[in-house]
This record gives sequence, C-alpha cells and structure tokens, in this order.
Amino acid sequence: MTAIAPGSIAAILAAADGGTTAQKGDALEQVVTDTICLFDGVGVLFTNAVDVDNSCEIDILLYNQRHPAGLPFMPDNILIECKNWGAPVNTATLRAFTSKLRQFKLDFGVVVASNGITGNQVDRTAGHAHLRREFDQIGLKTLVVTRQELEGVISTDELGLMLRKKFGAFIMGLPGF
Repeated sequence: MTAIAPGSIAAILAAADGGTTAQKGDALEQVVTDTICLFDGVGVLFTNAVDVDNSCEIDILLYNQRHPAGLPFMPDNILIECKNWGAPVNTATLRAFTSKLRQFKLDFGVVVASNGITGNQVDRTAGHAHLRREFDQIGLKTLVVTRQELEGVISTDELGLMLRKKFGAFIMGLPGF
C-alpha cells in the first residue's frame, strides 16, 4: 500500500479551478497519472497524444503489467479520458470516447469526470444508457470516476478497491460504475 496524502489531490485540483480549461484539464490529468501510476506495474505510455491521421486525441494511455500488487484485473492498456468540467459529461462526449476505444481495438477505458456523467444510473438514461449499451452490444467496459471519489482516496489500497468495485458493478449491470 502506498499512502496518498489526505487533501493532496483536492489541493492540486483546487489550485487549477480558477485557471483556463487547459489548466484545469492538465491538473486532472496529472492527478490521475500520479495516483494510478503508484500501483506496481502501471505507467504512462502517452499523454495528450494525437493519432497518425491527426483525427483523434487521447488524454492518457497507461500500460498495465497486471502485477499482483497492482491492477491485475485491468487490461494491459488503459485509455483514460479526463474531463474537469463544471457539469456532468454528456452522451456525445461519451460516444466520442467509446469510439476511441473501438478505433484502438481496446475493450476497456476510464472516464474521469469531475462531475460525473449525465443521466440516471439506476434508470440507465443518457450517458449511463450509452455506456451500458456499448457493453451489452460489443463488450466495451467504461468506468467513471468523479473528482469527489478521487479526492477521498488516501491510499492505493482504497483506490484499487474502488476501481475493483466499479469494474464489478459495471460488468454486473449494477449502479456504481
């Protein structure tokens, strides 16, 4: 277990709250890479990379060696989209993200959305409905992590457990992914 200083994530994000959209996004991306890369066997492959056709940009692509003390339940490559927006992420943005997953032939990704995604998780409306439909139709698994959830984490054990529970909830069709 690696400790994460209480309040450190909140402090980094709060410092960027008054900044530009790019500064807010950069702060969230930095928090995500700094925390997830604390796990054994997880590291950054690319950040803010554009594909060869110059048609699509990714925020973060991590490698995962599936170390037993790391994230063994997650795939070898983890695509992450960060949205440090004041509002929930809408369905159109989620469609763009799941399109990236398909384009790169990945079946797993994480959306870190400061204020979650649109719709109702229990009723499966809006963004929640889209993510569920993608799983039901072609097996795409997309976890959503909020700013509040990130700010509450104080160790890799807590972060790992949260991600495991979200992963399990998602594949079972339960609220909480």
